[in-house]
Amino acid sequence: MADLNKPIAPSSFYLEFSGVCEGEQSVFKNVNIPDYAPKVQGGQQAIGTTKGGKTLWQVNSAGFEGLFSFDCVCIASGDGDSTSKKLYEWFENCLPASNGGKSNWGGNKKEGSITAYDTDGNEIAKWQFIESWPSKYKCADLDVTADAYIEETYTITCEKFNRVM
Repeated sequence: MADLNKPIAPSSFYLEFSGVCEGEQSVFKNVNIPDYAPKVQGGQQAIGTTKGGKTLWQVNSAGFEGLFSFDCVCIASGDGDSTSKKLYEWFENCLPASNGGKSNWGGNKKEGSITAYDTDGNEIAKWQFIESWPSKYKCADLDVTADAYIEETYTITCEKFNRVM
């Protein structure tokens, strides 16, 4: 069995969206990697039977189930250069005008990546995604007794998501 010489540290990652959150100013509290659910065909019913009553099944891979989605969390901020502000503007640009948005979903799909680092700060894993957009926004409750910053959670939906490193 291989040794884990340089394990991936879950606290060392970088998430970027081209044209939205890039560079040193892109700050996220956490991000999750989407599930890969293979889509299969032919497994729902038998295709026949043979001598002795042996049932035959034919299962074929047909890619992955639909779209991929993942959540990313940032700390809320009103600063125009903040990750919070930039993500909300992107979300608003993708919303239909009937929902108060700017109705430019197709023109605002972005590509991006999630990079994980080992304990020495070297890139050790990378996932890339394309044709992505923010499909859901949630802001934490406002509470005068809370002792934490307000977190915003964005669900990002994308058409392709692959580990490249």
